[in-house]
Amino acid sequence: MDLQELEILEEKIQKMATAVKALRSENENLHQKADQSEKTIQKLKQDLQKWSTSAEQNESLQEQIDHLKRERDEVKNRVERLISNLEDLETRL
Repeated sequence: MDLQELEILEEKIQKMATAVKALRSENENLHQKADQSEKTIQKLKQDLQKWSTSAEQNESLQEQIDHLKRERDEVKNRVERLISNLEDLETRL
């Protein structure tokens, strides 16, 4: 091998070393981004679980409200009938 071939080989090795450093740096950055993305995904899953639980609680509360409204209407109707019956009794007396 002559001196020129060694210089060419040395340049190629330096280029390869630079490329490897760049790839390692990029790889590290990608790993950091992947870790951050995983943390974000976990946070979003937790938020979704909270919202899901909250939605279930809201649905349960709405069912209770609807039930209480039906009971209120039933009591109102009974009171109206009692008042009507009392008025009828009063007019007969």
